[in-house]
Order: sequence, then structure tokens, then C-alpha cells
Amino acid sequence: MLRPAQTSLALAALAAALVFAPPALAQQGFQVGIPGCPDDVPVQAWRETITFESGGRDIRAHLYSPRVEPNGRAIVLLHGGTGWEMNAILFDAHAIQLASRGYWVILPAYFDAARPDGARRLVTARTWRRAALDAARFVAGQTGVRSGHVALWGYSRGAGLAVTAGLEADAPVAAVIGAATGGGFEDAPRTDIPVLLLHARSDELVPASATRELGAGLQAAGVPVQIEELAFDGHRFDLPTWCSAFGRTRQFLESLD
Repeated sequence: MLRPAQTSLALAALAAALVFAPPALAQQGFQVGIPGCPDDVPVQAWRETITFESGGRDIRAHLYSPRVEPNGRAIVLLHGGTGWEMNAILFDAHAIQLASRGYWVILPAYFDAARPDGARRLVTARTWRRAALDAARFVAGQTGVRSGHVALWGYSRGAGLAVTAGLEADAPVAAVIGAATGGGFEDAPRTDIPVLLLHARSDELVPASATRELGAGLQAAGVPVQIEELAFDGHRFDLPTWCSAFGRTRQFLESLD
């Protein structure tokens, strides 16, 4: 079910962001919806707050649509452990930039499908994977998105989700990008999906060695993997590092055509 509340993205995006941003973020001068990377293009995008259904639940999401000619690609952005509200602030300007370049982008609140629950980790993980893939199916149906051109992209907890969901046999996605994730994985029933893993030089929560371990495991399973280091130390990337991460994301996806 779609409940659009469409608004133009220019100064209105910044005003809305500052209203809803926690005071600490607002005081630090975070600019939401306003260009901040050296290679930013003029804003030519719309943002809608919508819901889609997954497992009988309504999942909130921000949907970003291009006001330029669609380039045929779509990206599902999967938030980290701090949740949708916080990461929506973090990713908004980058999602707008992607849409301004012709991408469709959806940022789903996959915690709406199931709250984090340490006592039900396996069930919760399956529910999140279903929500991520339902988001992929939703954005794949938007005007101008070509078949086989939807990617899962995630940060931290969302990156682990992107990898596990993308490896499912029936996953309707063509690529996976994960930033600040690592460790092992249960199974790789699908091995034809290219994966890009990004990590900081050092990370207090997810060591770079854990990202390399994950990449090695995927490669051993036959999954084509690229692993790249970002010029930053820490788990919570600064603006230049996010600019690099999303720039590398675009290069990776556009190299697949």
C-alpha cells in the first residue's frame, strides 16, 4: 500500500531535516538534502515517504525518484543498527544525489518488519531479509528501472543484511554493496552476484580483518568480490568518507553494464 507525501527537494529538505534531527546533529551543522561532496550535481530529485507490505506488515520507506532521465538502475539502502530515523538523516543527501543522477533509491525501515530481538535472532534475520527483498521488488517496479538492475546497499548491520539477502537463490537483485561489515555467512546458494565490500583502515566495531574474512569466504564460495579500503579510521564515517563510499558505489554499479 502506497501513502505518498511528495515534496520538492531543495531548501525544504534542509528545513525538514533540521526539524526532525536530534539537537546534537542540528548543532553540528549536518546538511540534509544539500550538496556536500566535491562532485555533487544539481538537485533533480523527489523524496516521498511511503509504505510497502512485507510479511503482512506495513514497512515505512523513503523513496527517491529522479527528475532527470532514469538511468535504469535502482538501489535499496539498508540502514545500520541505530535505525531508520537516524540513518535517514545520514543518507538523505547521498540518496538525493543518486536520484539526481538517474537512480531510483529506496530506504526502507526494515525494523518495522521485526524489532531487534536477541532471543529470536534467526527468525528476525529472516524477516529482515524478506523486507529487504520486498523493498527491492517494490523499487524494481518503478518507471524506468530496467530488469536485473537493482542493487542492495547496506551499512554496518544493514551491510550484513544486504550480503545475506543478496545471496538468496531467488533474490531479485543484481549486485550487493556492503560498508563496514564482516564475519562469516551461513550459505551462498547464489554465486553469480557481484559484491563490493568497503571498510575503513581501522574500525573499532568491525575490524578490517573481519571484512577481509567475509570477502575471502565469499570468494571461496565462488562469489565475485571486490574489497576496498577507505581512507578513514573509525566506524562512523565522516562526510569525505561517505562521499568516497557512494562515489565508489556508482563506479561499481556502472561498471557492471
